[in-house]
Amino acid sequence: MTTSSSSNSVNFPLWHDGTGSRRRRTCMLMITHSCNLNCRYCYEAHKSDRNMSFDTAKACILREVATVKNDDRFNFLEIDLMGGEPLMNFPLIKRLVEWSENEGLIDVPHIFFVTSNGTLFNDIKIKEWFSLHRSSICVGVSWDGTTGMQTTNRGRCDIDFSYFHKNWPKQGFHMTISRETLPHLSEGVLEIQGKGYPLTAALASGVPFTGEDAVEWNRQLQILSDKFIANKSLPPLFLLDRIINIPDNIEELSAPQRKYCGTGSHMITYDVDGKAYGCHMFTPLVMGDKACELDRFDWEKCCVNNEDPYCRECVLKHICPSCAGFNLRCRGGIEQRDHTMCKMELVRALRSCEYQIKLILDRRTELDDDDAKHAYAAQKAYHVLKKLEPADMNDPKQYHPGPYLLAN
Repeated sequence: MTTSSSSNSVNFPLWHDGTGSRRRRTCMLMITHSCNLNCRYCYEAHKSDRNMSFDTAKACILREVATVKNDDRFNFLEIDLMGGEPLMNFPLIKRLVEWSENEGLIDVPHIFFVTSNGTLFNDIKIKEWFSLHRSSICVGVSWDGTTGMQTTNRGRCDIDFSYFHKNWPKQGFHMTISRETLPHLSEGVLEIQGKGYPLTAALASGVPFTGEDAVEWNRQLQILSDKFIANKSLPPLFLLDRIINIPDNIEELSAPQRKYCGTGSHMITYDVDGKAYGCHMFTPLVMGDKACELDRFDWEKCCVNNEDPYCRECVLKHICPSCAGFNLRCRGGIEQRDHTMCKMELVRALRSCEYQIKLILDRRTELDDDDAKHAYAAQKAYHVLKKLEPADMNDPKQYHPGPYLLAN
């Protein structure tokens, strides 16, 4: 679903449905527990010098190859090499990729992916190796906005943007938004996009955002919305362009909360010792001695059997992101959502609907049938959400945790 071509428009989706690939099996390998940074919002509280061995990594990958071959749900394998900072164990990255290229044992469609802070790509030999193997391995780098934002959150800003963009031009940088950098969100986004770099952004997880933050969040999203409408060359962020489908009656609200990601079903994580977990959030690196191995939960039934009673009749419950790992780590149960995020999600949903409605009016001659359906969803959602909006969006006291119930 794209806009039609014209001399002043860009072919990118008007809206994201938020589903991603449903046939991809993601195998995360925690190849190291060490990291060279200590980011402000880091949740990996149990770092150490432990590393995964080649034999362990190889065995885990071959196990996942067999899963993709024998499970009709999957037709592609993504092998995520994670940490800590995975470049702390670069020898294993190098050996795994070259083994996969030379041995031919990963005989299903696949890609290696590294999530990195980017600061260890300062060795010319490492850069040359990644460039040589860039068709086999993709690198996603975190960068939190302006130099000031990056320094505030991560302490280091010595990253070679051009190197990553040249080798993986479609792979965007990822911005994590902390409470401290939130007031500069629009500035950071526009600076990165102004350089021609793709970007994704998300609020830091596990951070207790306040009413004051909700006011600033609202202001920043309004600035970005206006900029995206005015400049068609800027791809709108997932913060604003995700399709907003919300229930408008009690019957629709009765459906159980869905599991927000593929944890434990489409995704599996192997720790440095080869033990399996639903995702990296459940590993010892994050949970310490409270780590929960894969079989602790029936992941296929979690979306049915584990619902936060607080959210049961909230109109946002089906679009509100919820990390099972953070829920367990911070609140003791995979269903126990972060209620401090309610106000932030209401603001995002409202500004998303407004942005999408403005986009409809601005580009109505370019919409296809699918666009029209999504436009209707935005208008329908806005009709419901507007009744729940604080009377004064600039008053922090007007913001309160949900649940946000259907208004008459």
